[in-house]
Amino acid sequence: MTVNMRAYCALNCAECPAHIAYINDDDKLRREVAEKWNSPDFPVTADKLDCAGCKSNGPHFPFCSNCPVYACASKRGVETCAHCEDYGCDILEIWLSQSGDEHRKNLEKYRASL
Repeated sequence: MTVNMRAYCALNCAECPAHIAYINDDDKLRREVAEKWNSPDFPVTADKLDCAGCKSNGPHFPFCSNCPVYACASKRGVETCAHCEDYGCDILEIWLSQSGDEHRKNLEKYRASL
């Protein structure tokens, strides 16, 4: 089964270091990424870094599993938030305000192509 590697939020899971570490079973990359991503507000450890992609049935990075964008979009059954009839909702806007411009640009690109 082929899994869509474009997350609901427009992140390309195939390029995510957590996914790359998982598919390559790369403990060195897990440690490096955990060190880079770790913070007091969001503790990250190498043993929790495996992720098969948010649309897969495999393991998910804990942040992604608890993401409100993931919860909403998966419940609605949309390909990405750009495909949602409520695009630009409060859930998405809060997440986008914290995630940077790349995700917004990707979602806008997908939305324009619909």
